[in-house]
Amino acid sequence: MQPSSSERIAVIDVIRAIALFGIVIAHSGMAYLAGPQPSPDFGIFTGADQFVDELVRVMATGKFFSIFSFLFGLSFAIQLQRAQQKGKGFSLRFIWRLAVLFLIGFVHNAFFSGDILVVYALLGLFLIPLRRVSPRVLVPISLLLIFNVPGITSALIKSYAPPPTAVEQQMGLERAKQFAITAKRQASIKQSGTIADVVRMNVTESLFQKVSFQIITGRLWITFGFFLLGMCAGKANLFQRSKEHETFFRRLAIASGIAALVTTVLTVLYPAAMILTSADHLAAYFVLCVQNVTLAAFFAACTTLLYWRQFAGGLLNGLAAMGKMGLTTYLSQTAIGLIIFYGFGFGLLGRTGVATCTAIGVGIYIAQIFAAQWWMRRFSQGPVEWLWRTLTYLKPQPIVQPKTTMA
Repeated sequence: MQPSSSERIAVIDVIRAIALFGIVIAHSGMAYLAGPQPSPDFGIFTGADQFVDELVRVMATGKFFSIFSFLFGLSFAIQLQRAQQKGKGFSLRFIWRLAVLFLIGFVHNAFFSGDILVVYALLGLFLIPLRRVSPRVLVPISLLLIFNVPGITSALIKSYAPPPTAVEQQMGLERAKQFAITAKRQASIKQSGTIADVVRMNVTESLFQKVSFQIITGRLWITFGFFLLGMCAGKANLFQRSKEHETFFRRLAIASGIAALVTTVLTVLYPAAMILTSADHLAAYFVLCVQNVTLAAFFAACTTLLYWRQFAGGLLNGLAAMGKMGLTTYLSQTAIGLIIFYGFGFGLLGRTGVATCTAIGVGIYIAQIFAAQWWMRRFSQGPVEWLWRTLTYLKPQPIVQPKTTMA
């Protein structure tokens, strides 16, 4: 069944809201540092901090950004379908839409170096030439990317290279020393610098670090892999409820749940290192990649199945409002987080443990649930979504919910 041009698939909004929970937890747990840690035990003051830090690492970090990326590709496919149903052009409008998103993301990045919108806007361009490629071709490619096969293959090749010379080892030590100095300086700016100091750092050196991080960790093609997978799911109308799709998600939940359980245990026992210099490091990193993907799939599948069983109401249905204004929620999380943690606000960064920071993130999320419900009862979209749509069409878009009258 093809969705109508006006139909909104509510379960997608709910999944987006779930993803936003993981994102605020991952960011707040590190006090919105969004950069290299100034010390290995940063934010660890008590045993509770150590426990929560490990819990966030294992259960949240890397998982919910994956869902968020998947939903971006899914939304692309839905927009494409609806444009085709209306007989309207798509590519040029979508390119301009991405240009506006890039502008929003660049402003966001100026204040918070952990911004992902700039990356989404640039990678989204590559979806356009691939929109007519068969899912039979795209799904295998997407799986190769989301499991970071390119990065693991590159690291494997390097592991067979001759050992570094004494000069190369010394250069490596110097780079590590400089990296540590930079990490402490950047954290200090976020802890005690002015807004101008933070912006100046984020649009220069931190922007370069973002690009390096995306490439070195493989996050760049992992993100695009989820874009492709989401686009394929959208083409298949996978989130339109049917017996066939319910069966698919049940099987996905079981398979991904088993794989996630096994890899989560292995991830706890054998944490992955950022620098892959041995076969053990490669194996641990690959397990982490599998755990990220399968746990994200398990979360999404279970959310979908649960939602389909309480379509008319319940807790999950109450999250839909947040998902409808996901961009506003994402950006407001940053605004609140920076005010709480950075030096130009309450300055808790570096002074508060991971456990307390994570609890603050939970509080932010709960407040946003009620704020989103209040807003969506009065308006048809979030304020940033309205701005994005208005700039996309270059004319003001309706936002106030029409009043209903009794017959």
